[in-house]
Amino acid sequence: MPLDNLGKVHFTNPQIQDINESLDTAFQILSDMAINLDSVERRKYAKVGEQNKLLINKVKQFHESQPGLRSPEIDWVEFEKDYHDRTQASQMLAKIRSIETLLMNVKIAGDYDNYTDALKDYKYAKYKNSFANQTGYSGKIEALKGFFPKTGKTKKKKENGK
Repeated sequence: MPLDNLGKVHFTNPQIQDINESLDTAFQILSDMAINLDSVERRKYAKVGEQNKLLINKVKQFHESQPGLRSPEIDWVEFEKDYHDRTQASQMLAKIRSIETLLMNVKIAGDYDNYTDALKDYKYAKYKNSFANQTGYSGKIEALKGFFPKTGKTKKKKENGK
């Protein structure tokens, strides 16, 4: 038997406001500092794979442990800032992926609960229309019937011998 009401805890208005304000703040900060790359540029510059990230880490180790071996052609202050930014961005992306998973779970639970309740309401309307003859139910059923494309077709096929 399927679970009923998966989403038992719901957002409060203050929580929604706090979350949206935090997201807006993060978006604004990132908008102010991020370079706007188009899809071609993103593909071009995103070719630093895992192996090359290991290279970056190893160069950073040498930079810190054996400063006499550093290339004078590199702005090492900028290198450190870029390294710090990419490390922080990676950690933030991990948090965002976790937040995305949490939000997807909330959404999925709400969708499932709403869908099962909608099915119950449709069945209730069909029941009331069949036995109570109260006005409004037939119109509601007609309006909702389009969401059940197989409703009635199976019976008609059996009745017609198809």
